Amino acid sequence: MQPNYLVMKFIKYFLLLVASLIIIGFIYVSTYSSNYDVKRSKVIKTPITHAFNTVNDLKTWEKWGPWHDKDSTIVVTYGDKTVGVGASDSWTSKDGPGKMETVAVVKNKSIAQKMSFMDNEPGDIYWNFEEVPEGTKVTWGMKAEKSPFMFKMFAAISGGWDNMLGPMEEQGLNNLEKVLLETTPKAPKFTLGNVTTQELTAKTFIGYPHKIKIDHEEMTRLFMQDMPKAGIYATKKGLKEGDYIPGAAYSKYDETSRETEFYIGLLLNKKIAPDKGMVTINLPASNSVMISKFGNYGEGDYAAHMKIDTYLKENKLTQKWPIWELYVNDPTTVKPEEIQTDIYYPIN
Repeated sequence: MQPNYLVMKFIKYFLLLVASLIIIGFIYVSTYSSNYDVKRSKVIKTPITHAFNTVNDLKTWEKWGPWHDKDSTIVVTYGDKTVGVGASDSWTSKDGPGKMETVAVVKNKSIAQKMSFMDNEPGDIYWNFEEVPEGTKVTWGMKAEKSPFMFKMFAAISGGWDNMLGPMEEQGLNNLEKVLLETTPKAPKFTLGNVTTQELTAKTFIGYPHKIKIDHEEMTRLFMQDMPKAGIYATKKGLKEGDYIPGAAYSKYDETSRETEFYIGLLLNKKIAPDKGMVTINLPASNSVMISKFGNYGEGDYAAHMKIDTYLKENKLTQKWPIWELYVNDPTTVKPEEIQTDIYYPIN
């Protein structure tokens, strides 16, 4: 009988120990802070509008939400609205149901949401978006003041709220980055301003003349040859910024015969004699239509001229020669998409 007595005594003390640990754990969890505010940030190379619009649309969350990586049983049901204030969804999974609603939005700045699991009090979800030189800084945060006992237990076991929620936020932001980079709209190679009418005073243009068949590669070669030469000449003659604008004047551009005549040089605001090999073109005072193109040289030129052509036809205007274009800023000091070319068409 003695061995059985010892076994029973051991079991008794063991159960008392387990009960004590449970009570201690219960007390510990009960006194564990129910308040938390955990957030993570990540800089993503994408426009702020794209980042904001993606998070603001609840239907995108299935593509990057970190919980979908770990639980394949999640089934999401969407509300009548999925974007902006009032957007909502709900879900079921092996861990129970939940729901979320967007309650406040500041475009391209912040999103506030309420998320609840089962019948527990909802917690707060918040997003902040900040435009930075590298793209967009996205911050995802979660906070609550009265967390249920079960959540506090998981937090205690995990070593704290930050250890429990932080890694999930980090994974979500990493997933979001992947989605954003795959779906970031490609920036246009060029943009066009509106066509405007202007009254121009008489101007003097000096340039190196060319008469060739229309060949864009050859024209590019000539511009690369003559434009630096014109700039060097301007410096040699003591011209400063504002005394001239680099440009080109076209006296002919015939798509039918494939012939063009043009001059590469300088529009003068201060009178100087032309360089050897240059000629002087007097640009008379006239009314004109004008458009600004932004982008690398050679990209979007055709679209700019076609936009002017459409404007002339719609307004029953007649073009005169020469037409000219001015290279307004230094391409070495601005971004490619900011390189500005102003195109002028004299009109009757």
